[in-house]
Amino acid sequence: MANPYSIAETMLPQSNGMRGLDGMNRTSAPPGPNAYDQGGSSKPSVNSQPYNNERLAQQNMMVRQADALPQAQSANVQAFRKQNLVQANDEYKDVTFREARKAEVMDVLGSPATQYMAQMDDIESKAVRNSIATGKAMSVGANPDLIQNQMGIA
Repeated sequence: MANPYSIAETMLPQSNGMRGLDGMNRTSAPPGPNAYDQGGSSKPSVNSQPYNNERLAQQNMMVRQADALPQAQSANVQAFRKQNLVQANDEYKDVTFREARKAEVMDVLGSPATQYMAQMDDIESKAVRNSIATGKAMSVGANPDLIQNQMGIA
């Protein structure tokens, strides 16, 4: 079988290799005529349109998938944030309703101490619970930090 490559296509890479210049070999196109490559787009005797259409359709699909990924990630982040916001709003409504109900009950009871407790905001009620926990812990000889940590106050 005859060598399909020209003398220049075989001798130049060998010469470069012997001189330690392998990087000078041409890498942009394979050696030999276009009819010997594996692609359909460079065949002069074949209709290359179906091959090119298939190749471009695959490239289009890959680009669309790569473009869709950040959009899907963004949509997931936004859905997560919306879920957290809805949950936080529900919790806020529950706390507001509970505090309003507590204020009504304390008002009906009529005791000045309970009415004052109903009017306290979160920071004041936390301070009161902290003082009560500290006093109880000190009365039994325990470390107040341990009691507060156990109760979830601190």
